[in-house]
Amino acid sequence: MSYPHSPGGAAVARPLPTVSTGQWTARRTPAAQPAIAARRFEALALLPDGDFTEIVQRAPAHPVFESAFSALARGTIIATEEGPIAIEDLLPGMRVETRDAGFQPLMWIGTITIAPQMPLAHMPARLFRIPVDSFGPSRPMPDLMLAPHARLLHRSPKLLDIVHDDSALTPITAFEDGYSVIRVAPASPVSVYHLAFADHHILRANGLEIESYHPGNDMVNKMGGESLRLFLSFFPHVGSLAEFGPMVAPRLSVEEYQSAVAT
Repeated sequence: MSYPHSPGGAAVARPLPTVSTGQWTARRTPAAQPAIAARRFEALALLPDGDFTEIVQRAPAHPVFESAFSALARGTIIATEEGPIAIEDLLPGMRVETRDAGFQPLMWIGTITIAPQMPLAHMPARLFRIPVDSFGPSRPMPDLMLAPHARLLHRSPKLLDIVHDDSALTPITAFEDGYSVIRVAPASPVSVYHLAFADHHILRANGLEIESYHPGNDMVNKMGGESLRLFLSFFPHVGSLAEFGPMVAPRLSVEEYQSAVAT
């Protein structure tokens, strides 16, 4: 992931300081246990002056980190003010169409690579293919390939009893049925991405409503101290978890979705 120029055309060479993952695992992992496996994470982030910086660091191969970088596969078409653009061609500062707030400037793009054989990673080497019209006419159009941590906006009056709303962000894994959502194993390495804005938003990816990245309201309970500082170093547009802002819709677990569908 190498972008030598900012949206305005100015060269950018301001990578953030690299945080030593080796030191993090040494302090956080008991001596009697093996260190947590690490993997390479990459991101582009918009700076206050309109330029952007590239962050390339190794960090723990842990679901908290991986979920921030793996929602949309290479080739996903994103609606922008300039027209439909493949996700791998987006740059920070571009204005992306959102469901409730119109076109919003993209603040952050994160990416990792899913490889067929990743024995040390926590995230399985799998993607989810959604064929054309699986969720209705042109939903999606064309076929959409999602990574394991994507969430779709699901609407149903049955959700009122669970999340007190008739729509909720639901993991793609909840929809897997071998027909409308098909689990596939990549034959070769595939780049997957996630997008973040100043606020939480719903985007249209190939016509389907997908959430932008938000760490969730319980992130502080999942990590702390040095691991949290390492995590936030990937997001220079925020200074704390609170700066990700409120969530635009509630989240639904796989179990809650299955319970709602069964009733």
